[in-house]
Amino acid sequence: MREYFIAAEEVTWNFAPSGRDLLYNRPIPPLYSKTVYPKLHYVEYTDKTFSVPRPQPEWLGILGPIIRAEVGDTVIVHFLNRSKRLLSIHPHGLKYTKENEGAVYSVATGHAAPGVKRGGETTYTWFADETSGPGKDQPSSIMWPYHSHIDESQEVNEGLIGAIIVTAKGMAKPDGSPRDVDQEFVALFMMFDQDFGKETGMMHSINGYIFGNLPGLNIELGSKVRWHVFAMGNERDIHTAHWHGVKTFAPAEHQDVVAVFPATTKTVDMKADNPGSWMFHCHVADHMEGGMMAYFNILGPRPPCPLNFGPGEFWKDPHNVQFTVSNPSNKLIKQINFNTNVFIKPNYLTTTYLLWKSDGPLAAGATATYKFPIAMHDSSAIVGWVVYISSIEYEDGTVWRPKDINQCAHVYWHDGNTQQPRVLPPVQTSHEED
Repeated sequence: MREYFIAAEEVTWNFAPSGRDLLYNRPIPPLYSKTVYPKLHYVEYTDKTFSVPRPQPEWLGILGPIIRAEVGDTVIVHFLNRSKRLLSIHPHGLKYTKENEGAVYSVATGHAAPGVKRGGETTYTWFADETSGPGKDQPSSIMWPYHSHIDESQEVNEGLIGAIIVTAKGMAKPDGSPRDVDQEFVALFMMFDQDFGKETGMMHSINGYIFGNLPGLNIELGSKVRWHVFAMGNERDIHTAHWHGVKTFAPAEHQDVVAVFPATTKTVDMKADNPGSWMFHCHVADHMEGGMMAYFNILGPRPPCPLNFGPGEFWKDPHNVQFTVSNPSNKLIKQINFNTNVFIKPNYLTTTYLLWKSDGPLAAGATATYKFPIAMHDSSAIVGWVVYISSIEYEDGTVWRPKDINQCAHVYWHDGNTQQPRVLPPVQTSHEED
């Protein structure tokens, strides 16, 4: 048995938190510049108190939590409605009785359970039978959508949509994910209609993000990756998902484009054998123009940084950035050269054009604190400073330089978070918004 606690909640959703087209280093086109709207969202909790949200991967975006099952499993979903509307959860692919269908309509036989009112709870019991899992020529796991089904088209458009992944019998890890792949991603291609069919309100999104703002699609070099791609929406939601840099494969075919239609799914595998940051987008022309694109990173092992960053801050003194660096080597450092960028918004990393140099030698095993002036027009708008080591000059005449921009970088976040990103987003070189 697999048990889930899921609530429908009202949220404010931003389809482009950076306010930028991150793939092309430019402002979002004026036609799509309004990106913040009220939405509904399926949120998973740890237990029946519905008090502690269960963390989800950031790339899921607007999607609800992944519901997993192995063929033969019973799935129990406890549903709490925290919105103002009558709602439900209806699964595709799993077996259920009429009372557990999660859809309300009139039929001659059977009785559907009513929708869940505001503040109400219900429990659904579903079963992953043999036909819920992969067929003979399919991969070891396949995906089905789930969504609210009281006023289905409107509720999906408001954000009540998620994925069910069913793994073949005997192929599942304890958490239900397949044993024969290293990573799985789910990608929803959908145009969310925010303005009654007008193009200004059409959010051409992947998982609820537009113009490269979908975060977290990070893949380790050499891993086997499974992509579950699907679409929802209207007749305009005919999509051709395309990966740059690598190909996907399914039994008897290799491809780098797969087509999906509303409520259809496609599962393909990928060998992540080509390092780099690669575009992932719909290949329908006007969908590309509307921003239905993201990027994914295939990341090799990061070479070590010869220096260690210590504590730092920039928010107490609006005129200076201060941080510490230690030298773990057995060689004296004559000079360290730094450059910097800043986060203005989530995923919006922009250049400062500042170049800094250390003001003295750093002995082997020693730690130094550096303070450099800030030359920004509005330092209060900065949510994080990124400090890069661009080169190290040693006393013996040798010079070290990083192999890539991420090798020796450290982010000092304004909120005190010490977590470091696996890879930094593309650097935006302009503050222009029009």
